[in-house]
Amino acid sequence: LAQAIGSSNRSVCAGRLHHIEQERRLPTVHTMSTLDSMPGDNLALHICTFLAWTGGVAAITWFICRNYMGHSSNASDEYFAGGRSLKWYVCAGSLMLTNLSTEQLVGLNGSVFADGCLAGIWWEAGAALAMIVTATVFLPKYFALGLTTTSGFLGERYDLTLRTMVSVIFLIYYALVLCPLVLYTGALAIRDIFDLNVPLWVVSSTIGLLGAAYALFGGLKAVAVSDCLNGIGLLVAGLWVPIAALQVLPGGMMSLFEEGSSYLQPLVATSMILTEKDGTFVRESGVPSVPWHVTLTGLALTNMYYWSTNQVIVQRVLAAESLSNGQKGVLFAAMMKVIGFTMLCLPGIIGMMMVREGVVVNGKVFEVGKPDEVYPHLVKAVMPKWSLGFFSAVLLGSVLSTFNSALNSAATIFGLEIYKIYMNREATDEKVIKVATIFGASMTLLSFVIAPQLAHVGAIFTFLQRMNAIVSLPIVTVFFVGIATSLPDAFSAKVGFAVAAVAVGAGQFVPELQFLHLFFIGFVLAASAMALMTYVPAVRRVLCQEPKPSPYECTKTGVVDMTPWGPMYLVAGAVVVLLAMLVVSLQLASFWLFVAFWCVWFVAMGWMMWGKTTTSAPKVAGDLEASKEKADGAEEITPSSANGSADTE
Repeated sequence: LAQAIGSSNRSVCAGRLHHIEQERRLPTVHTMSTLDSMPGDNLALHICTFLAWTGGVAAITWFICRNYMGHSSNASDEYFAGGRSLKWYVCAGSLMLTNLSTEQLVGLNGSVFADGCLAGIWWEAGAALAMIVTATVFLPKYFALGLTTTSGFLGERYDLTLRTMVSVIFLIYYALVLCPLVLYTGALAIRDIFDLNVPLWVVSSTIGLLGAAYALFGGLKAVAVSDCLNGIGLLVAGLWVPIAALQVLPGGMMSLFEEGSSYLQPLVATSMILTEKDGTFVRESGVPSVPWHVTLTGLALTNMYYWSTNQVIVQRVLAAESLSNGQKGVLFAAMMKVIGFTMLCLPGIIGMMMVREGVVVNGKVFEVGKPDEVYPHLVKAVMPKWSLGFFSAVLLGSVLSTFNSALNSAATIFGLEIYKIYMNREATDEKVIKVATIFGASMTLLSFVIAPQLAHVGAIFTFLQRMNAIVSLPIVTVFFVGIATSLPDAFSAKVGFAVAAVAVGAGQFVPELQFLHLFFIGFVLAASAMALMTYVPAVRRVLCQEPKPSPYECTKTGVVDMTPWGPMYLVAGAVVVLLAMLVVSLQLASFWLFVAFWCVWFVAMGWMMWGKTTTSAPKVAGDLEASKEKADGAEEITPSSANGSADTE
């Protein structure tokens, strides 16, 4: 279907693009100095606007946290879960900015530029489907257990061993992949925009120190509030870039739907991808990073891992003051994800058309050396010079958000899942916070060392998604089965976990297998192994297990108000309809259907924001302690419970 729709337009445009780019031969390396360098007269202005925004966010964050946020008498809950006092809009803002950082702005736009089409939109708009599942299915389970970490669910549902295995995997991934990657992409973007003649490690280390200050000394509450403030600025700046870029594109917006119609298609099996041959980049027919046939299989599962089980993301929602606030926050973020392609994908398409048309900006022909450079190049080419200080400050805010969120989550996991359980079960809350802070500082230093080494990685976003797939397959399997069914026990889960790990490891030796296909195949194999170990008594007897596992029953009632958000399913349906309208309008390159999509989106967003939520009074001394006793089985697990269901202290 994807190949049939608009195939004639695609072939004409693709042939023209291939011919032009073979003649032009993009250079292997192209620095920002080929465009107008930043005027020295504006340097003081850039520094002032940069410091004003960054310092203003810090000051307002401190003021709001001190005077307007609820506080908990439990030091651990206050530091790791924000005192469970976050409103829906704080949850939504923190979710969006934690997800939206330079590895998305730089990496996803670069991936779209390399694909030659909007196949990469499924990482952004397609994530809204996974967020609906998070709000409707996962959050009620998590809130009922009063969790602070997602791995705590595995301790309650299965046993301590599996909980610890997943916690360790999260820690290794955050330390070796996520934190260094965020620092590297942030440093690369800021250095290129400002034409800084300094080593990359200096910029990345400076960013890391600022992020660590928020995460390690302010706790989750400071992280979430600063995310919201930076999110407002990033929304303005992020939309500014494609709008400004369309002004220099011959034909403006209409040229996207007329001359670049094949570039807008999100459902394709092949496209004119950018490949390197003999030191030059040319376009030739190939498979894009997200072919249409993986969108509802491997990609959907990867998105579910990220939005439903990943501690960095879910921790923000677990700090909501009620289930209603958490669900509304997630669905608001899902509505924003549907239009996120305007910031994270559209600039890559516009940059590709500017290269094709040979657009001249500031007296220079716009060119891109490698895919991951398209966004920084576009920013410097189309943004007013006086705005670069503000834009860089906002960009820094997005980097800090993801970095300090990962640090805070890693510190939370280490403090509550490793130190408190295995090293010092009698430790006070203050002691756990201190140890977690030291661990976070150590992880920051490790990120400083690893970040500059990522300069040797080709496509940053593809690298990130491959690492996500490798790490997440065993995790999403046991989570998904544990949420969907009540019968599989800890033994079945460990078998499924092992099968998933072996499948994803073996798949790395089959390079021709698309990694999202590998993800789905591994999931099916692992889930089948869990079913075999659960529902075939003969197999269980051979392996010295009880013939039939006991069904799991959740007896917890949560530590906050558990009333679901009333319009939840109506909003979820609206998100699905909007996503369908967007995909069809882009696939058919229909300008008026695209306009209709935006009209419906604004109406739906306005209606949603007026929907009321159920709130609970801020926890005060004694209240939180009493309610937390209901959830101790999920959060206080002793090593002796490793071979069965989680025991309470």
